[in-house]
Amino acid sequence: MRQTILAVALLATVAMTGGLLAHEGHHHDALGTVATIDGAQMTLAVSEEEVLIFVLTDETSYLRGDKAVTRDHLAAGERAVVKYQKKDGANVVIEIRLAPNAEALKPE
Repeated sequence: MRQTILAVALLATVAMTGGLLAHEGHHHDALGTVATIDGAQMTLAVSEEEVLIFVLTDETSYLRGDKAVTRDHLAAGERAVVKYQKKDGANVVIEIRLAPNAEALKPE
């Protein structure tokens, strides 16, 4: 029982420090729900307690499934995988991958 409690505590600690492990010079991925889009900034809810802030640039690419789309396709409430890099303390987005359209998933 004691080992189980320690294992759960260790897993919780590792899960909560994921954002702290992101460091400059490497690409990182975040999975969550787009919370807000405001100018060049986007927030992504990765859990009920954690929201990450990202910077969108002219170099940011947007995909829906494997198809290239534009920033206009990005909407609050949508699930997304964000590939980003830490630059000068900010999370700068390289790529945002959105789920394929629900219509495209329906069998004909």
